[in-house]
Amino acid sequence: MTESDAIERALGEIARRLTDSGASWVVGGSAGLMLRGIALPRPPRDLDIYADVGDCGLIHERLAAYATDKPVRSVTAIYESLLSHYEIAGVAVELVGGFVVSANEGRYEVKVPDGLLKDAEWLKLGGTEAAPVRVPLVPLAHELWFNRLRGRADRFELVAAVMAEQPDRHEPALRRLEAANRLTTEAAAGVHARLRARAEGGR
Repeated sequence: MTESDAIERALGEIARRLTDSGASWVVGGSAGLMLRGIALPRPPRDLDIYADVGDCGLIHERLAAYATDKPVRSVTAIYESLLSHYEIAGVAVELVGGFVVSANEGRYEVKVPDGLLKDAEWLKLGGTEAAPVRVPLVPLAHELWFNRLRGRADRFELVAAVMAEQPDRHEPALRRLEAANRLTTEAAAGVHARLRARAEGGR
């Protein structure tokens, strides 16, 4: 079984467990990029699921059979979140609630039903034609800014290159994300300049 197969299997189980729960969630991180077909230098180490804090209790309850710990508040130099972990189909899964990234270039707070879910890309994993199993992937605008703020230039450039292939497709989500968060004018100008350079064939 490939890494992609294992992650899709874990995601299918998560989707089934959360069906009709009323909880909102999205898939992010390197697993989300891989599931889009984006080539990564190494396979994802885990599967990241984002949710608002208010939905984490219900999600944890639905995934309790796979839990390896309980939701705990985590604060680091640049991150704030409510974290819990699971082992599903041999895949390490991290549920990240109320995720906030703070850096010199701004403060970005992840909102799911009122933010990322509105611009999510939906991946069909199986099911039937009448009842397909579909999971939401974060918009690439999230991955772009997340990696900019945490200083991951390699990942930022990877995402920027993909977005630059279809700039009009990604622009609305990018603008909404920027309008909803406190990001410096200078950082936003730099991000858009890099996207333009990529779209024009620059390196």
